Amino acid sequence: MKAAVFGEGGSISVEERELPEPESGWVRIRVAAGGICGSDLHIMHAALGNPRGIRPGHEIAGEIEATGDDTTITTGTQVAVEPILGCGNCFHCDVGKANLCVDTRLFGVALPGGLAEYVCVPESLIHVLPKALDRGSAALTEPMAVCVRGTRVGKVGIGDRVAIIGAGSIGLLSILTAKHAGAGEVLITARHPHQQALAHSLGADRVFDSAESLLAEIGDQHADVVIETVGGETKTLTESVQIARTGGRISMLGLFQGSPEIPGMTFFSKELTLAASNCYSRESEHGDFQLGTELAVANADLIQPLITHTFALDEVDKAFATAEDKSTRSIKVQIHP
Repeated sequence: MKAAVFGEGGSISVEERELPEPESGWVRIRVAAGGICGSDLHIMHAALGNPRGIRPGHEIAGEIEATGDDTTITTGTQVAVEPILGCGNCFHCDVGKANLCVDTRLFGVALPGGLAEYVCVPESLIHVLPKALDRGSAALTEPMAVCVRGTRVGKVGIGDRVAIIGAGSIGLLSILTAKHAGAGEVLITARHPHQQALAHSLGADRVFDSAESLLAEIGDQHADVVIETVGGETKTLTESVQIARTGGRISMLGLFQGSPEIPGMTFFSKELTLAASNCYSRESEHGDFQLGTELAVANADLIQPLITHTFALDEVDKAFATAEDKSTRSIKVQIHP
């Protein structure tokens, strides 16, 4: 089979690999769609160490093609993959937080990912999807689950005024998860016209071209919750502290490089709460990924336009270049093997 593999120096190529056989309790998926995440770009450029040999892709949707022993699902079922595999024996795994397990492994990082023709995963990590759901929307279940987690960590509740920083796929999908959680008003910063148009279509109440213009309009005592979705080397945590009302909450979804600055005196005087959101978990009765799957299905027509570019697997290098170059107006770039 064909699979995408990272090389050195920010390179990625397609290589031939053996078709994997599902072990007991595992299934083999014929991949229909796999998304490229900002974290994939970080990995490609060695932000987490030498990427050579890593097979990326953790936003995975496809069809069950083969099953191992001790499985119950039938072949032909359309599924999405919850790509975190914990040790299964520690405290965090016992309470449904495999995302915090010290031995957790992520498909697409420590385990072979879904930017390939086939991938094997445990049956316990699959979520069944309707056959009628288009494959692009099916692969958006993973980023939707990330947004569910961020909304829950921020404790968004009925009537809350939520400000979202950033309008990439995570920021845009957070509009839907905040609304689902009961937010009374959702504001978002979106620099580019195509992002602004998508934010309006997804139900944002007000859209601003920058954090500065948002703050100038609403002041610093309006937002109950700020959801930060940018990370990198930006100053978005400082902006979040400035925007959050006194006693407010900040949910950090962005993956930062280095040590981002926080204005300590303002953070202290406002008595703010900052909480990091790491992927998704199952500690609640309705797990983050399960709810993310349901929201993706219910809002398929709304979220499908976030998929701005699709490529064949053999074009994976072009796909990554497109995802990295924002002049292409990319939001979500996907591989459709």
